[in-house]
Amino acid sequence: MSFEKNKIQRYLRNQLISGLFVLVPLWVTYLVVVAIFNAMASVLQPIVSRLPMEVPQWVELLISIVAFILLVLVVGMVAGRVVGQRFLNWGESLILKIPIIKAIYSAAKQVVDAVSVPNRNTFKSVVVIEYPRPGLKVVGFLTGMTTDEAGEQWCRIFIPMSPLPTSGFLHLVPVREVRMTDLSVEDAFKMLISGGVIAPDKLETRLFDAHL
Repeated sequence: MSFEKNKIQRYLRNQLISGLFVLVPLWVTYLVVVAIFNAMASVLQPIVSRLPMEVPQWVELLISIVAFILLVLVVGMVAGRVVGQRFLNWGESLILKIPIIKAIYSAAKQVVDAVSVPNRNTFKSVVVIEYPRPGLKVVGFLTGMTTDEAGEQWCRIFIPMSPLPTSGFLHLVPVREVRMTDLSVEDAFKMLISGGVIAPDKLETRLFDAHL
């Protein structure tokens, strides 16, 4: 009876944490979008009020929405350019010099980066290797294969940091030392971000299949 109770408690705890990982980024995104939208509306309101005709409230709202979308589009286009990227990096470096703002900005950026890792689509599968010494194992992501001059195949494996898997290490590991798992990339990210709180009770591994 006690075992079943602990199992139910562990299940509910994992579900609550999973729900938080979904809701917190959404809530942060909502607050940011609302703040930017309200700022845009406050800037446009004096301009709209000077128009010769009376503008309905729904038109003001529509203008604010269009202006907000254009702002996001322009920022995205600028960020995609080399010059724009340098400008954003310069602006970020200035923000990181302000004591209180630095802490808020860094925390928000880390949360966003951790949840929206752009490289996760390039991860082919979740694997396990012995690291940093024999007997200890870590979870990694297979990113590709490399063949050396002797014809031996090596796995390119990214070992992420926990709980923020936006940085880590790249290792070349012989195929014979890599074990495959049935974990999905998403489940592996949940395990890393939660520090192992959200993790399967049993992790099965098998020999690496270089043909996959």
